[in-house]
Amino acid sequence: MAKRTNGSEKNRKEPLPGVARRLWAFSGNECAWGDTRCSTRLVTEEGAWVGKIAHIIGAEHGSARHEAWDGKDVEQLRDFDNLMLLCGVHHDLIDSSVTRHGYTVEYLRAVKQKHEAKYRYTVDDIEAEFRDTVNGSRFRPATTMRRFFAWEDADQDPADEQDFLELVNRFACRVCGLTRMARQVLALVVQERTTDFELVLRRFSADRTELLSVVRELQKAEMVYLHDEEYDEDRGQLSLLSGALEGINEMWDALRGFCRDEDVDVKEILVDLDFSCLD
Repeated sequence: MAKRTNGSEKNRKEPLPGVARRLWAFSGNECAWGDTRCSTRLVTEEGAWVGKIAHIIGAEHGSARHEAWDGKDVEQLRDFDNLMLLCGVHHDLIDSSVTRHGYTVEYLRAVKQKHEAKYRYTVDDIEAEFRDTVNGSRFRPATTMRRFFAWEDADQDPADEQDFLELVNRFACRVCGLTRMARQVLALVVQERTTDFELVLRRFSADRTELLSVVRELQKAEMVYLHDEEYDEDRGQLSLLSGALEGINEMWDALRGFCRDEDVDVKEILVDLDFSCLD
């Protein structure tokens, strides 16, 4: 247990069990700073952790905003509601003796809430989705794609077919990383080529905030895009993106045509993760 120089116990302790996991789950791997938005990834592409857990109300006397603590429950200082994930720059900005006075408790709580709202599935929901992907819907990769190639009726070199198979399974792995609801929305948009956001809202009996979160997940995965700019004539429509397809840009149309002609439900592939249907 951390001690002060006089031997008394420090207020500043490690986050409560499970708190760091929740902070990470609701971070979206981004610094929570939103004015102006900070796009710093908390884990870099190289795998380096550059995020820092910041206290909204400082734990120790003399630390930033410590005067806002009521002095009662020291455990509140290391609980979820008093902590936020920031990049190193913004962590130091709100704690520095030079700049801390510009950032109140109320302001930082609003920053935290606004950022986390984008990713706020409950931890139980996230874990349920993980179990669904790993256990309930076991990923079955394509192994030959003979059925797909026969349907396509294209005379390809075996080496080209193998390359195509590898690309499809790489794409399949990206689909596996989506939550089940995101996969369901993706399957619907693939099936219909483009669809209205309000229709999807009714189809899934979801609330708008939840569905917008799912759409952002699909946009981040470069699979589906929501037209929402005022000047966009397709405003309110969900359309397919090809960024996740890595060189097989026509795959959406091909997948739709294959499922139609071969009497395969696209949900078997994209929701149940059975890419062996292509074999």
